[in-house]
Amino acid sequence: MTTVERLDDGLDNEADDTPEVSGSLDVTALPALLRSLADAERTGVLRIDGGSEIWLHQGRTCLAVTITSPDLAKVLFDGDLGAPDAIAAALRQPPAEGDGPGGIDRLLGERPEAESTVKLLIREVSLNTLFELLVPSRAGYRFDAGAVHPLGDRFADDTRTLLAAARQRVEIWRRIAARIPSTAAVFVLAPDLPEAQEERLVTADEWRFLARLDGRRTVADLIAETGQSAFRVCSSLYRLLLEELITEG
Repeated sequence: MTTVERLDDGLDNEADDTPEVSGSLDVTALPALLRSLADAERTGVLRIDGGSEIWLHQGRTCLAVTITSPDLAKVLFDGDLGAPDAIAAALRQPPAEGDGPGGIDRLLGERPEAESTVKLLIREVSLNTLFELLVPSRAGYRFDAGAVHPLGDRFADDTRTLLAAARQRVEIWRRIAARIPSTAAVFVLAPDLPEAQEERLVTADEWRFLARLDGRRTVADLIAETGQSAFRVCSSLYRLLLEELITEG
């Protein structure tokens, strides 16, 4: 049976001086655990049974992933950080100690204009992960103190802020589920615009989904084909449903 170690205020962050933190999420829920790690300004990786990882630097969240998260190299490629081979090589190189830049820092030095986009993409990956992990669980966990992700802390976010945003998504998801109860649902374009509406500007994100609504593709198909998260696909469809631009097929 696992036990949960209490995180005392002022706990030293050095791995050699820190007691093991491990236990089960049915004893200490993930939000309380992360808040404790954040308050103690811990650095390391929280590993959760099933393959999920939450990387922290001085209590801030650098990256959170599950086994279903998109490949990190692909995420960075989508952020225009360079060629796939260069990105993969950079991720194999740990953050530099001393004056030399680490692999990711070097790529960003070559493409500084990509940094803001990459930061948003990394935040979205972490937010989607926390959204998934907020479901009550009995999974075990352990915290490996001192571990550092190849991304370093360049994209670290305030952990409490991320948790609040993930909780907000859970509340939104409850409303979405009332209209889209299953990813097996199929939608089609409405035959006409809503009454008194003569035109409607469609965003690039909306078009990505609208163009695939052929009366056969399910919501699950849209998620797989676009590579977007279930939350992003369903929230977009939910808005379109509210505006009566699409209807269930």
